[in-house]
Amino acid sequence: METTSRARIDGTTLKITQLKTSDNGVYTCNSYTYKLYVVSASANPSSVLYSSETTLSCDVAGDFKGTFQWLESGSKPYSQSKEVTVKNVTLDTARIWTCLIKNEKSKEIIRLDVNIGVVGPLNTPREVKTHEGGSAVLPCFLPTKSQLPITGGSWKRESHSDIRFPVLMRKQNAVQWNSTDVSIDKVTFTEQEVMTNFSVTLKKVKVADAGVYACSLKFENGKALTSSLNLTVSKRDGDDPDMDSRGSTVTKNNMWNKRVWGMQLWVWIAVSASSFVLIGLVVIILLIHCRNKRMKKKMMKLKSMRQPHTSRNYCKCDRPVSQAGTGKRGRPPPLPRHQYSSLNE
Repeated sequence: METTSRARIDGTTLKITQLKTSDNGVYTCNSYTYKLYVVSASANPSSVLYSSETTLSCDVAGDFKGTFQWLESGSKPYSQSKEVTVKNVTLDTARIWTCLIKNEKSKEIIRLDVNIGVVGPLNTPREVKTHEGGSAVLPCFLPTKSQLPITGGSWKRESHSDIRFPVLMRKQNAVQWNSTDVSIDKVTFTEQEVMTNFSVTLKKVKVADAGVYACSLKFENGKALTSSLNLTVSKRDGDDPDMDSRGSTVTKNNMWNKRVWGMQLWVWIAVSASSFVLIGLVVIILLIHCRNKRMKKKMMKLKSMRQPHTSRNYCKCDRPVSQAGTGKRGRPPPLPRHQYSSLNE
């Protein structure tokens, strides 16, 4: 420890000052070599529109003689090139891609992860049905909030129409419908910021309004997403069982989800059925209770009317038994004549 306090390194030389006999010994010089790799991996662009393409790049600075491999979802081999193009990007493609780098001895150096963001698709139903004079909601929405700035968008009928739809405009990093020069009597829409739902509603629909309507969103560099639907308008000869109160079609699959007084229809049906079952059980219980009560009263009445099977004791008088032939007194014999005379006197 004393030698260490007097030793210092000058470049590649070890210098010890004020040498002593105790400094005598063997000194070993060790050196280590480290190789630095500067690697990079990226997706260009990192956020893409649905059905478009992006390029994955992986590289090592300098003269590198190792290998590259792209893995899909972190494990599935996709390509042995350090640069690869992924075409027709879908939501399934929106996952983590991994670049695996190995040196010339096939020893793994590093793994770099790259994430691809997908905007879209823009979803609309194939068909919307309504009747003449009713309303029709034209749905249009993104599955998630766009990672790319939306610069504009609109609704438009493919064939000529006098209906003027609102146009999407970007205001202070927020996207809103512009209500300027819009057929207010025919179209309704939200005045709040829109992020994923771009639906509008047609009012007082006419048969002539039927046709194909397209919803579109515009992004930077002139890129866009578009989706279309077909509006079918029928003449209202009577109440259509598949139409709701606004005139929009309620499909059979969604009939149970129709909202009535703030709750879905199937909830009302379930509550009603449960109520009927409960009322039925209460009525049955009351009937059984009344029947048992009547039977109990009847049994008590029958029991009170029963007489005991015992001998009867009567009061008896002590009197002599009359002999036969003495039941009547005999007529006394007639008196002698002289007795009648004395009686007359």
